[in-house]
Amino acid sequence: MEIIEESGFCPSNSIYYSKWDPPSLPQDPSLSLPTFLLSQSTHPSKPAYIDSKSGHTITYGRLQTLASSVASTLINLGIKKGDVVLLVSRNSLQYPLLVLGIMSAGAIFSTANPLNTREEIQTQVQDSKPKLIITTRDLQPKLDGLVSKPLLFVGELGLACGATCKPVHVLQGDPAALMYSSGTTGKSKAVVSTHRNLIAMSCLLRHAWGAAEEEIVDMCVVPMCHMFGFSVFVMGALAAGSTVVVMERYAVEEVFEAVEKHRVSRIPAVPPMVIQMGRSRDVVRGYDVGSLKELVCSGAPIAREHLERFTECLPQVTVTQCYGLTETSGPITLCDGVKRRFHVSIGRLIPSMEAKIVDTRTGKALPPGRSGELWVRGPSIMQGYLEKPEATALVLNEEGWLHTGDLCFVDSRGFIYIVDRIKELIKYKAYQVAPAELEEILSTHTEVNDVAVIPHPDEETGEIPMACVVRKAGSKIKEDDIISFMEDKVAPYKKIRKVIFVNHIPRSPSGKILRRYLKPQQQLQIFPRM
Repeated sequence: MEIIEESGFCPSNSIYYSKWDPPSLPQDPSLSLPTFLLSQSTHPSKPAYIDSKSGHTITYGRLQTLASSVASTLINLGIKKGDVVLLVSRNSLQYPLLVLGIMSAGAIFSTANPLNTREEIQTQVQDSKPKLIITTRDLQPKLDGLVSKPLLFVGELGLACGATCKPVHVLQGDPAALMYSSGTTGKSKAVVSTHRNLIAMSCLLRHAWGAAEEEIVDMCVVPMCHMFGFSVFVMGALAAGSTVVVMERYAVEEVFEAVEKHRVSRIPAVPPMVIQMGRSRDVVRGYDVGSLKELVCSGAPIAREHLERFTECLPQVTVTQCYGLTETSGPITLCDGVKRRFHVSIGRLIPSMEAKIVDTRTGKALPPGRSGELWVRGPSIMQGYLEKPEATALVLNEEGWLHTGDLCFVDSRGFIYIVDRIKELIKYKAYQVAPAELEEILSTHTEVNDVAVIPHPDEETGEIPMACVVRKAGSKIKEDDIISFMEDKVAPYKKIRKVIFVNHIPRSPSGKILRRYLKPQQQLQIFPRM
């Protein structure tokens, strides 16, 4: 099999291969993600997680003890192998050890964005059927009564730790996590990832990042309830043996303060954070941030001008991009190993990952330089969507290829570039917003005859949800009325932030909204505002 060395492309089968040599993955079938991760560290006294403000630390050795105690507590509370445990919390020192404790008990970890409304979380609970919810006191009002067991609170869980139980026999093929993704279309769906999927991602990130010449101190500013944060700061960091400085909430001045205090060397972030930091030249001058060497941007596209502005503000920092999905258990491309101030591409395939670029009309796999849908295959790819075989079949074929829904091309050196998104998701600050969910709610308004929700470009957030509304006859409803109607019905990142009124919503014969025909109308007010 001939593979072109620079691009990684094989002309005989039209598959792109990673330029990294594949690592050996653990073959022991009786292996859980926590067992694998907690056996990697050879320095139990080394800090695994540090609270950015208080400086409180959990060492690798203590992490193992605490995760085991959490598992025992859950088992004593009646949690059995295969039960789903939902964790709803902002970032904290406890978050990683709770995840590891849940999985060590043989339970399946699931999470929800703490910004979501009670109704949104209730929908997720009805779908995944968790036996227990772990949360914080401030989130109690939106979670009380959603499951039969009383809520378990993060800050008080440690008081119940200490009892030991017989270890649960967990297999690599057992489900480990249910994290929610909107996939290529429609409402949010639970992605089923096994211990094997997550162990593989941990190994691949360690293989790619573990060869660093210097000690890595990561800063966690993205939420660990998002697959980007979960994969990098729970799986990748522990597998590679790095130290993670955890911030509960992102604030640009506090980021620079923590970089100085803890000598942070790398920050994985999302585009709005990169944009804000790039505009903070006056702020950064007040701090010693010389330890910071790299910023890794992911979650949504970012314009070249913002990358350039960031490197002008922090010239010693290399800005790279990576790309991944909930369905891939984390990043599947990285820019590591290539020296450059910033990277417009999303990088090259990580170890053990294969890709195809497929013509969306003909289904033919394409060579370098040609644009098509990115398909990927590898050991970290999900098992499917929970109890949704039809939705799974749409994105994951029998040969194991995951259809990402993103239009991409690969250059002659193996770097991948995103051209556009085939899928209809709106990316607001790296969060995925499904138009169908917002359309369903808007259609209940008594003065809305028809509606479509589309992305509208926004410099600060990437995209905002914009509603194209057909009024009912005689209606004088205004933009502010639509925005107010949605105010308390969805999480803040899903809110409608712009409205235009149109004469009709273009649809296919089957009733599908033809969003591409709405985009040119964005600057037109077919009905004037009143």
